[in-house]
Amino acid sequence: MSWIVLGGYMGAGKSAVGRRLSSRLNLTFVDADREVESHAGMAIPEIFSKRGELWFRRTEEDVIREILGREPAGIVALGGGALESAKTRSLVGRTARLTWLRVSPEVAWERVTGSNRPLATDRDRFIRRAIEREPNYREVAAFSVDADASVEDVVLRVSDWIRRGEG
Repeated sequence: MSWIVLGGYMGAGKSAVGRRLSSRLNLTFVDADREVESHAGMAIPEIFSKRGELWFRRTEEDVIREILGREPAGIVALGGGALESAKTRSLVGRTARLTWLRVSPEVAWERVTGSNRPLATDRDRFIRRAIEREPNYREVAAFSVDADASVEDVVLRVSDWIRRGEG
């Protein structure tokens, strides 16, 4: 089995879906953002303020490459901007199966408002960024699901896809 990668914009529920999906299917779950934080020894907001987004993105590429090289394969939740990297899109497309958790920008904004996410401070920029990133998710997606739905509904749809042997 290859890695099942959960991609989508901030607020799509990638981490929540990934944790429940891994429990349901008895697979390892890895949160790429937590792995980047562990590598850096600081939280993402601190990384952005001290080292900048470029450092974060390069580190994210390296961390995702390392995760997808691990055995046995499991489920990994990417950060919302991970697929902006052509290298990461190519790697995921070649070595894993991406499930795109499609979330409407308005629902995503409602879910992240008040969080400490460095790229979720201005509603208009947040929504523009969501629209700009959509082609990156679409390019690599093997499966997509409406993530405006409840976490449990998304987990059921993705687990059915995997169990049918499509994932």
